[in-house]
Amino acid sequence: MSESVLTSQLARLRVAYAGTALHRFLTWWGRELAALVPVRVRDWFMERREEVRAGIDGGELVLTPPAPATPVRIALVPEAAAARPLVAQALVRDEEPPAVVLALPGARVLRRTLELPMAAEENLRQVLGFELDRQTPFRAEQVYFDCRVQRRDLAARQLVAEFALVPRAAVDAELATLEAAGVPLEAMDGVDANGERLGFNLLPRERRAPRARFWLKVNLALAALALLLLGAVMAQSVANRERALAALEARTDKAQVEARSVAALRNTLKQAIDGASFLTERKSARPPTIDVMLDLTRRLPADTWLQRFSVNADQVQLQGQSREAAALITLLQQSPYLEGPALQGAITPDARTGKEQFLIQAKLRNPPPPAAGAAPDAAPAAPPAAPAAEPAPAAEPEKPDAVAA
Repeated sequence: MSESVLTSQLARLRVAYAGTALHRFLTWWGRELAALVPVRVRDWFMERREEVRAGIDGGELVLTPPAPATPVRIALVPEAAAARPLVAQALVRDEEPPAVVLALPGARVLRRTLELPMAAEENLRQVLGFELDRQTPFRAEQVYFDCRVQRRDLAARQLVAEFALVPRAAVDAELATLEAAGVPLEAMDGVDANGERLGFNLLPRERRAPRARFWLKVNLALAALALLLLGAVMAQSVANRERALAALEARTDKAQVEARSVAALRNTLKQAIDGASFLTERKSARPPTIDVMLDLTRRLPADTWLQRFSVNADQVQLQGQSREAAALITLLQQSPYLEGPALQGAITPDARTGKEQFLIQAKLRNPPPPAAGAAPDAAPAAPPAAPAAEPAPAAEPEKPDAVAA
Protein backbone atom coordinates (compact mmCIF):
# COMPACT_ATOMS: atom_id res chain seq x y z
CA MET A 1 0.00 0.00 0.00
CA SER A 2 1.47 3.38 -1.03
CA GLU A 3 1.98 6.21 1.43
CA SER A 4 -0.54 8.47 -0.34
CA VAL A 5 -3.28 5.83 -0.16
CA LEU A 6 -2.55 5.20 3.50
CA THR A 7 -2.61 8.93 4.26
CA SER A 8 -5.93 9.26 2.45
CA GLN A 9 -7.48 6.42 4.40
CA LEU A 10 -6.22 7.81 7.70
CA ALA A 11 -7.63 11.21 6.84
CA ARG A 12 -10.99 9.64 5.98
CA LEU A 13 -11.05 7.84 9.30
CA ARG A 14 -10.07 11.02 11.12
CA VAL A 15 -12.95 12.92 9.49
CA ALA A 16 -15.43 10.18 10.32
CA TYR A 17 -14.18 10.01 13.90
CA ALA A 18 -14.33 13.79 14.38
CA GLY A 19 -18.10 13.79 13.93
CA THR A 20 -18.86 11.07 16.47
CA ALA A 21 -20.18 11.39 19.99
CA LEU A 22 -17.19 9.37 21.18
CA HIS A 23 -14.83 12.07 19.91
CA ARG A 24 -16.78 14.79 21.73
CA PHE A 25 -16.84 12.74 24.94
CA LEU A 26 -13.13 11.93 24.82
CA THR A 27 -12.29 15.57 24.09
CA TRP A 28 -14.28 16.73 27.12
CA TRP A 29 -12.86 13.93 29.25
CA GLY A 30 -9.32 14.78 28.20
CA ARG A 31 -9.79 18.44 29.19
CA GLU A 32 -11.15 17.41 32.57
CA LEU A 33 -8.26 15.03 33.19
CA ALA A 34 -5.72 17.61 32.05
CA ALA A 35 -7.15 20.06 34.57
CA LEU A 36 -6.33 17.59 37.36
CA VAL A 37 -2.67 17.26 36.33
CA PRO A 38 -0.20 19.71 37.91
CA VAL A 39 0.63 22.59 35.60
CA ARG A 40 4.35 21.83 35.59
CA VAL A 41 3.78 18.21 34.59
CA ARG A 42 1.17 19.18 32.01
CA ASP A 43 3.48 21.77 30.47
CA TRP A 44 6.33 19.24 30.38
CA PHE A 45 4.29 16.79 28.32
CA MET A 46 2.35 19.31 26.26
CA GLU A 47 5.56 21.02 25.16
CA ARG A 48 4.45 24.43 26.43
CA ARG A 49 7.79 26.02 26.15
CA GLU A 50 8.64 29.65 26.41
CA GLU A 51 7.95 31.39 23.09
CA VAL A 52 10.40 33.97 21.76
CA ARG A 53 9.29 36.11 18.82
CA ALA A 54 11.93 37.02 16.29
CA GLY A 55 11.91 39.94 13.88
CA ILE A 56 14.26 42.16 11.91
CA ASP A 57 14.23 45.90 12.58
CA GLY A 58 16.60 47.73 10.29
CA GLY A 59 19.94 46.02 10.62
CA GLU A 60 19.17 44.38 13.98
CA LEU A 61 17.66 41.08 15.05
CA VAL A 62 15.03 41.57 17.74
CA LEU A 63 14.28 38.62 20.05
CA THR A 64 11.24 39.33 22.21
CA PRO A 65 10.61 36.93 25.12
CA PRO A 66 7.34 36.96 27.07
CA ALA A 67 6.75 40.01 29.25
CA PRO A 68 8.11 41.35 31.48
CA ALA A 69 11.44 40.30 29.97
CA THR A 70 13.24 42.90 27.87
CA PRO A 71 13.70 42.31 24.12
CA VAL A 72 17.24 41.50 22.99
CA ARG A 73 18.63 43.39 20.01
CA ILE A 74 21.55 41.93 18.08
CA ALA A 75 23.28 43.64 15.19
CA LEU A 76 23.26 41.73 11.90
CA VAL A 77 25.82 43.87 10.06
CA PRO A 78 28.25 43.57 8.52
CA GLU A 79 27.49 39.77 8.49
CA ALA A 80 24.53 37.91 9.96
CA ALA A 81 26.71 34.86 10.65
CA ALA A 82 28.76 36.89 13.14
CA ALA A 83 25.68 37.12 15.34
CA ARG A 84 25.47 33.35 15.93
CA PRO A 85 27.24 33.34 19.33
CA LEU A 86 25.08 36.20 20.59
CA VAL A 87 21.92 34.50 19.33
CA ALA A 88 22.86 31.24 21.02
CA GLN A 89 23.60 33.07 24.26
CA ALA A 90 20.31 34.95 24.12
CA LEU A 91 18.35 31.70 23.75
CA VAL A 92 20.04 29.87 26.61
CA ARG A 93 17.59 28.74 29.31
CA ASP A 94 17.95 26.72 32.48
CA GLU A 95 15.56 23.94 31.44
CA GLU A 96 15.15 23.91 27.67
CA PRO A 97 15.53 26.30 24.74
CA PRO A 98 12.47 28.38 23.81
CA ALA A 99 10.35 28.04 20.68
CA VAL A 100 11.37 30.81 18.26
CA VAL A 101 8.62 32.19 16.02
CA LEU A 102 9.05 34.68 13.18
CA ALA A 103 6.31 37.18 14.00
CA LEU A 104 4.89 38.99 10.96
CA PRO A 105 2.53 41.95 11.19
CA GLY A 106 -1.03 40.85 10.55
CA ALA A 107 -1.28 43.13 7.54
CA ARG A 108 1.37 41.09 5.73
CA VAL A 109 -0.66 37.89 6.04
CA LEU A 110 -3.59 37.26 3.70
CA ARG A 111 -6.46 35.29 5.23
CA ARG A 112 -9.49 33.73 3.54
CA THR A 113 -12.30 31.35 4.50
CA LEU A 114 -13.76 28.83 2.12
CA GLU A 115 -16.72 26.45 2.35
CA LEU A 116 -15.93 22.98 1.08
CA PRO A 117 -17.49 19.50 1.07
CA MET A 118 -16.69 17.37 4.09
CA ALA A 119 -14.79 14.93 1.91
CA ALA A 120 -12.23 17.64 1.11
CA GLU A 121 -10.81 17.40 4.64
CA GLU A 122 -8.97 14.24 3.67
CA ASN A 123 -6.69 16.29 1.39
CA LEU A 124 -7.43 19.79 2.63
CA ARG A 125 -4.00 21.24 1.95
CA GLN A 126 -3.95 19.89 -1.61
CA VAL A 127 -7.49 21.14 -2.27
CA LEU A 128 -6.62 24.61 -1.02
CA GLY A 129 -3.49 24.58 -3.11
CA PHE A 130 -5.64 24.19 -6.18
CA GLU A 131 -8.02 26.93 -4.99
CA LEU A 132 -5.33 29.51 -4.28
CA ASP A 133 -5.13 30.85 -7.81
CA ARG A 134 -8.93 31.35 -7.82
CA GLN A 135 -9.21 32.81 -4.33
CA THR A 136 -6.00 34.89 -4.36
CA PRO A 137 -3.74 36.52 -6.94
CA PHE A 138 -1.04 33.93 -6.18
CA ARG A 139 -0.28 30.38 -7.16
CA ALA A 140 0.62 27.74 -4.60
CA GLU A 141 4.33 27.76 -5.47
CA GLN A 142 4.51 31.54 -4.88
CA VAL A 143 3.37 31.56 -1.28
CA TYR A 144 3.84 29.97 2.12
CA PHE A 145 0.43 28.97 3.42
CA ASP A 146 -1.27 27.03 6.15
CA CYS A 147 -4.88 26.01 6.76
CA ARG A 148 -7.24 24.74 9.42
CA VAL A 149 -10.87 23.67 9.79
CA GLN A 150 -12.96 26.28 11.56
CA ARG A 151 -16.20 24.29 11.85
CA ARG A 152 -18.05 21.32 10.41
CA ASP A 153 -21.70 20.97 9.47
CA LEU A 154 -22.37 17.26 9.74
CA ALA A 155 -25.95 17.54 8.60
CA ALA A 156 -25.00 19.34 5.39
CA ARG A 157 -21.74 17.43 5.05
CA GLN A 158 -19.91 20.75 4.70
CA LEU A 159 -16.97 22.38 6.45
CA VAL A 160 -15.56 25.88 6.67
CA ALA A 161 -11.80 26.05 6.13
CA GLU A 162 -9.59 29.05 6.82
CA PHE A 163 -6.23 29.52 5.20
CA ALA A 164 -3.50 32.14 5.59
CA LEU A 165 -0.62 32.90 3.26
CA VAL A 166 2.33 35.17 2.81
CA PRO A 167 4.17 35.67 -0.49
CA ARG A 168 7.52 33.94 -0.56
CA ALA A 169 9.17 36.99 -2.08
CA ALA A 170 8.15 39.05 0.94
CA VAL A 171 9.81 36.83 3.55
CA ASP A 172 12.54 34.79 1.83
CA ALA A 173 15.15 37.48 2.53
CA GLU A 174 14.24 37.58 6.24
CA LEU A 175 14.28 33.79 6.47
CA ALA A 176 17.70 33.64 4.86
CA THR A 177 19.07 36.28 7.25
CA LEU A 178 17.65 34.51 10.33
CA GLU A 179 19.03 31.20 9.13
CA ALA A 180 22.46 32.74 8.61
CA ALA A 181 22.32 34.22 12.12
CA GLY A 182 21.62 30.79 13.58
CA VAL A 183 18.06 31.53 14.72
CA PRO A 184 16.30 28.14 15.17
CA LEU A 185 12.89 29.04 13.77
CA GLU A 186 10.09 26.63 14.50
CA ALA A 187 7.16 28.66 13.19
CA MET A 188 6.17 31.73 11.19
CA ASP A 189 2.87 33.39 11.98
CA GLY A 190 1.06 36.67 11.81
CA VAL A 191 0.35 38.83 14.84
CA ASP A 192 -2.84 40.85 15.23
CA ALA A 193 -3.17 44.36 16.63
CA ASN A 194 -3.33 43.01 20.18
CA GLY A 195 -0.09 41.11 19.79
CA GLU A 196 -1.77 37.70 19.63
CA ARG A 197 -0.75 35.11 17.09
CA LEU A 198 -3.19 34.21 14.35
CA GLY A 199 -2.70 30.50 15.02
CA PHE A 200 -1.00 29.38 11.80
CA ASN A 201 2.44 28.07 10.98
CA LEU A 202 3.42 29.39 7.58
CA LEU A 203 6.98 28.12 7.80
CA PRO A 204 7.59 25.12 5.51
CA ARG A 205 8.44 21.93 7.32
CA GLU A 206 11.81 21.65 5.64
CA ARG A 207 12.82 25.01 7.11
CA ARG A 208 11.66 24.36 10.67
CA ALA A 209 14.20 23.68 13.41
CA PRO A 210 14.12 20.09 14.65
CA ARG A 211 11.68 19.55 17.49
CA ALA A 212 12.84 16.22 18.75
CA ARG A 213 12.49 17.09 22.40
CA PHE A 214 8.77 16.44 22.59
CA TRP A 215 9.14 13.01 21.03
CA LEU A 216 12.16 12.42 23.21
CA LYS A 217 9.94 13.04 26.22
CA VAL A 218 7.26 10.78 24.82
CA ASN A 219 9.78 8.08 24.04
CA LEU A 220 11.36 8.36 27.46
CA ALA A 221 7.95 8.21 29.11
CA LEU A 222 6.95 5.22 26.99
CA ALA A 223 10.26 3.52 27.71
CA ALA A 224 9.81 4.11 31.44
CA LEU A 225 6.25 2.81 31.23
CA ALA A 226 7.42 -0.20 29.25
CA LEU A 227 10.09 -0.90 31.86
CA LEU A 228 7.54 -0.59 34.65
CA LEU A 229 5.14 -2.89 32.84
CA LEU A 230 7.95 -5.32 32.09
CA GLY A 231 9.02 -5.26 35.72
CA ALA A 232 5.44 -5.81 36.84
CA VAL A 233 4.99 -8.67 34.39
CA MET A 234 8.28 -10.25 35.43
CA ALA A 235 7.46 -9.83 39.11
CA GLN A 236 4.04 -11.35 38.56
CA SER A 237 5.59 -14.15 36.54
CA VAL A 238 8.14 -14.84 39.27
CA ALA A 239 5.40 -14.73 41.90
CA ASN A 240 3.29 -17.14 39.85
CA ARG A 241 6.26 -19.45 39.42
CA GLU A 242 7.02 -19.32 43.14
CA ARG A 243 3.40 -20.10 43.99
CA ALA A 244 3.34 -22.93 41.47
CA LEU A 245 6.66 -24.26 42.83
CA ALA A 246 5.38 -24.06 46.41
CA ALA A 247 2.18 -25.86 45.42
CA LEU A 248 4.22 -28.48 43.55
CA GLU A 249 6.52 -28.97 46.54
CA ALA A 250 3.52 -29.31 48.83
CA ARG A 251 1.98 -31.90 46.53
CA THR A 252 5.33 -33.67 46.26
CA ASP A 253 5.75 -33.76 50.05
CA LYS A 254 2.21 -35.05 50.43
CA ALA A 255 2.82 -37.66 47.75
CA GLN A 256 6.06 -38.72 49.46
CA VAL A 257 4.28 -39.08 52.81
CA GLU A 258 1.53 -41.07 51.14
CA ALA A 259 4.12 -43.17 49.31
CA ARG A 260 5.95 -43.90 52.57
CA SER A 261 2.64 -44.81 54.21
CA VAL A 262 1.75 -47.07 51.30
CA ALA A 263 5.22 -48.64 51.40
CA ALA A 264 4.94 -49.24 55.14
CA LEU A 265 1.45 -50.69 54.69
CA ARG A 266 2.70 -52.84 51.82
CA ASN A 267 5.60 -54.06 53.97
CA THR A 268 3.27 -54.84 56.86
CA LEU A 269 0.90 -56.64 54.53
CA LYS A 270 3.78 -58.56 52.96
CA GLN A 271 5.03 -59.58 56.37
CA ALA A 272 1.55 -60.69 57.34
CA ILE A 273 1.18 -62.61 54.09
CA ASP A 274 4.64 -64.13 54.48
CA GLY A 275 3.83 -65.10 58.05
CA ALA A 276 0.52 -66.58 57.04
CA SER A 277 2.18 -68.35 54.12
CA PHE A 278 4.89 -69.66 56.44
CA LEU A 279 2.32 -70.96 58.90
CA THR A 280 0.30 -72.43 56.07
CA GLU A 281 3.37 -74.08 54.59
CA ARG A 282 4.44 -75.37 57.98
CA LYS A 283 0.98 -76.62 58.64
CA SER A 284 0.70 -78.25 55.26
CA ALA A 285 4.25 -79.63 55.42
CA ARG A 286 3.58 -81.82 58.43
CA PRO A 287 0.50 -83.43 59.95
CA PRO A 288 -1.10 -82.11 63.10
CA THR A 289 0.60 -83.35 66.27
CA ILE A 290 -2.66 -84.57 67.74
CA ASP A 291 -3.21 -86.85 64.73
CA VAL A 292 0.27 -88.32 65.15
CA MET A 293 -0.35 -88.94 68.86
CA LEU A 294 -3.68 -90.62 68.14
CA ASP A 295 -2.05 -92.84 65.53
CA LEU A 296 0.73 -93.82 67.98
CA THR A 297 -1.83 -94.59 70.66
CA ARG A 298 -3.56 -97.04 68.34
CA ARG A 299 -0.37 -98.66 67.06
CA LEU A 300 1.73 -99.07 70.20
CA PRO A 301 1.01 -102.30 72.16
CA ALA A 302 -0.43 -102.20 75.63
CA ASP A 303 2.89 -103.21 77.25
CA THR A 304 4.52 -100.10 75.86
CA TRP A 305 4.42 -96.66 77.30
CA LEU A 306 6.11 -93.44 76.35
CA GLN A 307 8.08 -91.38 78.77
CA ARG A 308 8.77 -88.60 76.27
CA PHE A 309 7.26 -87.58 72.92
CA SER A 310 8.86 -84.59 71.15
CA VAL A 311 8.45 -82.95 67.75
CA ASN A 312 11.19 -80.65 66.43
CA ALA A 313 10.52 -79.38 62.91
CA ASP A 314 9.93 -82.56 60.95
CA GLN A 315 11.72 -84.87 63.42
CA VAL A 316 9.90 -86.99 66.03
CA GLN A 317 11.53 -88.66 69.03
CA LEU A 318 9.85 -91.39 71.07
CA GLN A 319 11.39 -92.43 74.37
CA GLY A 320 9.86 -95.10 76.59
CA GLN A 321 9.79 -98.74 77.67
CA SER A 322 8.42 -101.82 75.98
CA ARG A 323 8.69 -105.61 76.35
CA GLU A 324 10.06 -105.86 72.80
CA ALA A 325 11.49 -102.51 71.77
CA ALA A 326 12.88 -103.77 68.46
CA ALA A 327 9.40 -104.91 67.36
CA LEU A 328 8.19 -101.33 67.61
CA ILE A 329 10.12 -100.39 64.47
CA THR A 330 7.93 -102.66 62.34
CA LEU A 331 4.78 -101.20 63.85
CA LEU A 332 5.90 -97.61 63.38
CA GLN A 333 6.91 -98.25 59.77
CA GLN A 334 3.22 -98.90 59.04
CA SER A 335 2.23 -95.42 60.30
CA PRO A 336 1.25 -92.99 57.54
CA TYR A 337 2.70 -90.14 59.62
CA LEU A 338 6.19 -91.49 60.20
CA GLU A 339 8.99 -92.12 57.79
CA GLY A 340 12.13 -94.12 58.48
CA PRO A 341 11.70 -94.88 62.18
CA ALA A 342 14.95 -96.15 63.70
CA LEU A 343 16.37 -96.88 67.10
CA GLN A 344 18.83 -94.37 68.45
CA GLY A 345 21.50 -95.96 70.57
CA ALA A 346 21.32 -99.34 72.27
CA ILE A 347 18.30 -100.92 73.87
CA THR A 348 18.87 -101.13 77.59
CA PRO A 349 16.85 -103.29 79.97
CA ASP A 350 15.27 -101.78 83.05
CA ALA A 351 15.82 -104.08 86.04
CA ARG A 352 12.96 -102.63 88.02
CA THR A 353 10.27 -102.97 85.28
CA GLY A 354 11.75 -105.84 83.37
CA LYS A 355 11.20 -103.91 80.14
CA GLU A 356 13.51 -102.48 77.52
CA GLN A 357 14.25 -98.79 77.36
CA PHE A 358 14.31 -97.34 73.84
CA LEU A 359 14.80 -94.11 71.94
CA ILE A 360 13.27 -94.04 68.46
CA GLN A 361 13.60 -91.20 65.96
CA ALA A 362 11.50 -90.77 62.79
CA LYS A 363 10.66 -88.12 60.23
CA LEU A 364 7.19 -86.64 60.03
CA ARG A 365 5.31 -86.87 56.78
CA ASN A 366 1.85 -86.12 55.50
CA PRO A 367 -0.27 -89.18 54.91
CA PRO A 368 -1.36 -89.79 51.30
CA PRO A 369 -4.95 -88.78 50.58
CA PRO A 370 -7.37 -91.68 51.01
CA ALA A 371 -8.80 -93.29 47.87
CA ALA A 372 -12.36 -92.43 46.94
CA GLY A 373 -14.81 -94.60 48.86
CA ALA A 374 -12.09 -96.16 50.98
CA ALA A 375 -12.52 -96.33 54.71
CA PRO A 376 -9.99 -94.56 56.86
CA ASP A 377 -6.90 -96.58 57.62
CA ALA A 378 -7.30 -98.29 60.94
CA ALA A 379 -4.33 -99.01 63.05
CA PRO A 380 -3.61 -102.78 63.46
CA ALA A 381 -4.57 -104.35 66.68
CA ALA A 382 -1.81 -104.45 69.14
CA PRO A 383 -0.36 -107.97 69.56
CA PRO A 384 -1.23 -109.78 72.79
CA ALA A 385 1.12 -108.99 75.55
CA ALA A 386 3.60 -111.69 76.40
CA PRO A 387 3.43 -113.12 79.88
CA ALA A 388 5.23 -110.70 82.04
CA ALA A 389 8.03 -111.92 84.24
CA GLU A 390 7.27 -111.78 87.87
CA PRO A 391 8.83 -108.59 89.09
CA ALA A 392 10.78 -108.43 92.25
CA PRO A 393 8.52 -107.90 95.22
CA ALA A 394 10.16 -104.67 96.26
CA ALA A 395 10.16 -103.03 92.85
CA GLU A 396 7.18 -101.18 91.49
CA PRO A 397 6.84 -100.02 87.85
CA GLU A 398 8.02 -96.47 87.34
CA LYS A 399 5.29 -94.15 86.22
CA PRO A 400 5.93 -92.67 82.73
CA ASP A 401 6.85 -89.01 82.32
CA ALA A 402 4.37 -86.61 80.82
CA VAL A 403 4.25 -86.72 77.02
CA ALA A 404 6.16 -83.82 75.50
CA ALA A 405 4.69 -82.37 72.40
